[in-house]
Amino acid sequence: MRSTLTARAAAGCLALALISGCAAHQRHRSSAFIKPGTPTVTIESPMAKPAGSDLQEYVRKVRTLQSKATTVSSMLPTLESQNTVLAAALLRLAADDSAQSHRSVASAYRAAGITDFAYRHYQNAIRLSPCDSASYEGLAQIWRDWGMLDMAISQANWAVYCRPDSSSAYNTLGTVLEALGQRQGARAAFDRALHFDARAAFALNNLCYVALQDGDGPSAQSACEQALALEPELGAARNNLAMAFALQGDLPRAEAEFVHGGAAGTGQYNVGILRMSTGRYREAEVAFKLATAENPSLGDAARRAAQARALAAQRE
Repeated sequence: MRSTLTARAAAGCLALALISGCAAHQRHRSSAFIKPGTPTVTIESPMAKPAGSDLQEYVRKVRTLQSKATTVSSMLPTLESQNTVLAAALLRLAADDSAQSHRSVASAYRAAGITDFAYRHYQNAIRLSPCDSASYEGLAQIWRDWGMLDMAISQANWAVYCRPDSSSAYNTLGTVLEALGQRQGARAAFDRALHFDARAAFALNNLCYVALQDGDGPSAQSACEQALALEPELGAARNNLAMAFALQGDLPRAEAEFVHGGAAGTGQYNVGILRMSTGRYREAEVAFKLATAENPSLGDAARRAAQARALAAQRE
């Protein structure tokens, strides 16, 4: 019983430090814009057309965010010439100024980490196709990742309104609701995503993540195992499954899942964090050293190893 309680406390700490451990997207100061509470969307009822935002306030926020996310333009020619996916998307756009072409360019820029350019192309796609659900999804995800959750929920609502049978749109809506702390609404959105696509491993993975936040280890384990049965290489689900085992007190299985699902170094790093959270400092030091050996560029692992060593010495 004591080990289970210790593991539950450890699981709470783990979420703060793991590498690639979260299936749903990270939260960025969600309470700054919408107070968590009753979901803003009723999943069971037909989706109403989202209310328009105040134009001046919208423009102000766009300019503020774009000023913070501006990419150094001198780097772009190199990126555009070396990134074959982006180069091909830009070539298609030059030949076909369509919503689909802009959406492809936006996706390529976002994959490259250049979200302000992605944002502009999603906007261009919507200008050409005013109810383009996929582009509204892209905008919702960008606003969510920028921490502007009031804007994200508006765009996510538009994505669902424009395509009410889209599993992906409901999944995006769920991630925004989760970021707002509205887990009941998020769960309903993920369930709705599975209603339209029973093989949506990403939605199962996000249900697993929400169950972890609720402290429901068995439900989290079940959802993550279903996700991995559909998509065995889904690393986030593997890490979340490890968290589910940790929450239930099964630390050996948690460590095995971390190692199995982690990229070079990250699996052992996460094992080290788990061991640190349960006070096994000498064992944590070993895991962090293994992480450093597997991936020397993982600088934080060396720092964590020194921290574990110091804590072990202090205890001894």
